[in-house]
Amino acid sequence: MKKLFFCFLVIIFSLQPLKADQCALIPKDVANNAYNILKNVEFYIDFCAPCMDKEPAIKYINNVEIQSVYYKPTNETLYQILIDSTPIDIAYVYVNGRNLGMQSNCTPISDVPEYIDDYVSGRWHFKENDI
Repeated sequence: MKKLFFCFLVIIFSLQPLKADQCALIPKDVANNAYNILKNVEFYIDFCAPCMDKEPAIKYINNVEIQSVYYKPTNETLYQILIDSTPIDIAYVYVNGRNLGMQSNCTPISDVPEYIDDYVSGRWHFKENDI
């Protein structure tokens, strides 16, 4: 019975979509670009197309920070953006309708619409065979 329960848990947790960190840890210039955009807005849209998010979500901003992070695989210091003390991946954030990662020159970014309206209006579709 324990094995069956364990198998059930493994299956359930494996079905949860995971975000691929495209622009979670970024160079300082990209972090500064993103910070300068975010500090002037009250909200952003959170939408992860590769995660199969169904709908974009509006999230309000109280505080924006840049945090340095030591990245052991490359032995370098990278940076992350924190909104209200939570790290975000700027590849899945939209500010003023446009992808924040693209506005901030984070490269490469794939499988996300440049403009959130392209998804909402149906002009952009995620290609599941790209996963």
